[in-house]
Amino acid sequence: MSDDRQQILALDVAPADAEAVASRLRTFIRDRQFAVPHPDAIDPVPPNTSKIGMPLPADLIGPAFTAEPYGSDRPDYNPQWSFIYVHVPHDEDHRVWFLGDSTSPSNCRYCGKEFEHDPFWAAFNEWLEGPEPLLTCLNCGKSALMGDQDTSGSIVISPVGIVLSGDGWDLVPELLGALRTDFGGRWCWVSYHP
Repeated sequence: MSDDRQQILALDVAPADAEAVASRLRTFIRDRQFAVPHPDAIDPVPPNTSKIGMPLPADLIGPAFTAEPYGSDRPDYNPQWSFIYVHVPHDEDHRVWFLGDSTSPSNCRYCGKEFEHDPFWAAFNEWLEGPEPLLTCLNCGKSALMGDQDTSGSIVISPVGIVLSGDGWDLVPELLGALRTDFGGRWCWVSYHP
């Protein structure tokens, strides 16, 4: 087991609505069998919580995924460590979701070039204080909201997310597709590697 996590984040949920959306989201992922309740499932080292060292209850990754958790073909694989859960950070400091120590600016969703550091971090600081800003790529000239860029190795602000164990890497595209198509809303992914 590792401390890595895959974080699927809602971009268009107001903090005041986070608990209600989280409740609907838990029902959605369980009904679709992306998550299966299990009394012993936990995230032993959860990101984005003020309760450091306190495990959070989780579900097991369910059978609906067509992909398998990474490493599930190994003889020492334990499905108990392949978890998924919905998380609502309870303070503003923990609504920031990021890669970890090597967090960098997002890449342009159109051409793949990484945004310049200074403009990116200035835009992110604006997001901390107000609405989500647009980022315009200096390479291709195209613009998109900050959370709509390639955020997989970067940083975003969200009041609710789905957290998968680190071995859920290959499950991310399928879950994102189902959320965007069947649950609705704007979603992004940020991998977490402490």
